[in-house]
Amino acid sequence: MANKKIRNATVCTAKNITFKSVLEKSCFTCLEEQGFAPKYEPKKFIIFPSFVPITPFYDKETDAQQKKRVESLGKQSSKELRLCNGLIQPITYTPDIYVRYNDLDIWIECKGFTNDVFPYKKKMFRKLLDDTYNKTGQKSIYFEIYTKKQLLQAIEIIKSYGQ
Repeated sequence: MANKKIRNATVCTAKNITFKSVLEKSCFTCLEEQGFAPKYEPKKFIIFPSFVPITPFYDKETDAQQKKRVESLGKQSSKELRLCNGLIQPITYTPDIYVRYNDLDIWIECKGFTNDVFPYKKKMFRKLLDDTYNKTGQKSIYFEIYTKKQLLQAIEIIKSYGQ
């Protein structure tokens, strides 16, 4: 079954977990085989909070919004801009795999193709990890993995932190 949200990804299942891609499943099972206790998408982070704007912002009406307005007024109007003053939703990020190793939080992102938003989310998540370290002293490592070979190298790096 194809994954419509992730380009060229195939949804698959193992150990009662539905993975969004074969790479995620492969990384997860490899970590288990190497003696780790990985968790799949255990936490969604808010990397930019929601807010209610105070600065007026006007945007073009969508066709559906215009149709609804025309139906409620009963006549056509030349208005195209509308005030958008509602809640701005937060920006969230959910890393694919989490592993606790000694005193480290290990976050692993399994990547096939990156979309246009991911580089920004990655930067904000890295900032969040740094802020967490500065506030609490909690150390983390963050990996972006594209192949099983890279994962095996990441495992060597993780184990070197425990020595």
